[in-house]
Amino acid sequence: MHSTTRVEPIAARTRFGVAALLRQQDTALLLVLLLLVVAFSLASPYFFSARNLSNVLLSASIIGTMSAVATLVVVSGALDLSIGSIVALTSVSAALLSYDLQWPPGLAIAAALVIGALAGAFNGILVTVLRINPIIATIGTLSVFRGLAFVITNGRDIPVLDPISDYLGFERIVGIPVSVIVMILVFIATWWVAKYTPWGRNVYATGANPRAARLAGVGVGGIRMGVLIASGLVAALAGVLLNGQAGSATPGAGVGYELQVLTAVLLGGASLTGGEGRVTRTFIGVLIISVINNGMTLLSVPSYYQTIANGALLLVAVAIDQFRTKAGYR
Repeated sequence: MHSTTRVEPIAARTRFGVAALLRQQDTALLLVLLLLVVAFSLASPYFFSARNLSNVLLSASIIGTMSAVATLVVVSGALDLSIGSIVALTSVSAALLSYDLQWPPGLAIAAALVIGALAGAFNGILVTVLRINPIIATIGTLSVFRGLAFVITNGRDIPVLDPISDYLGFERIVGIPVSVIVMILVFIATWWVAKYTPWGRNVYATGANPRAARLAGVGVGGIRMGVLIASGLVAALAGVLLNGQAGSATPGAGVGYELQVLTAVLLGGASLTGGEGRVTRTFIGVLIISVINNGMTLLSVPSYYQTIANGALLLVAVAIDQFRTKAGYR
């Protein structure tokens, strides 16, 4: 399922050192995460506490819920840069239906999930039917979906008072935030689909070599359409979780989410060229981003420096991806 091409001469030359560490990506990611935890624990007496570690997981839940499926999107050879805007559109849609129009909360949330799936399907049509490059297509829909969120709300924030969103945002089960449990369930489901289902194997085949996949009878367009619909659906789910955590829905929500999700996916070893990536590694990438953001907040680092750090992390992830590809580690 994963590309495991070995280049023995290179492996022999790079048995030790940074290059060898990059080959053992699981170990490298866990080491980076451990070093960050140790560094922030030494820098702040508040970091390594049960309450703050719970906050780290809670803040990771929104990005993490989207990152699991985003891994499959990248593996398939596509990309979805509109997910932050889908979060905004679906979160304000759920709040509008529930607060302004007095729909039952469950029905309003279900409608928001449908809107997310339809947004993903729209991306899928642009990419698979109209053959628009996924980056260009989803940059365009990023603006479209964000604009729609402002249009339907007239630019105002909407209170979120329904009990289902409150439960998802604030409640805990045996001490674990419900939002974190939702994220973990999404990761487990995505991992299972990728590893044990024919559809999951076809996602990898599509990204590794679309022409060969077509010759083997794989519906490449259908696969990419499917992952983009799933991406829109989980972005809507993230929007619902965000409503519960924030207590209000705003059309300006989710700005920059797409870059954090892409960073987590690439840190996890997924290749922008498709065919390579693991959901479990993406999970570690999500934790790394959340630990950095949480630690910098505890150290009172201004938010614009956090933006710089997140951008630098994305560049590092892309550089590692390019290095691994050129070195033949794919």
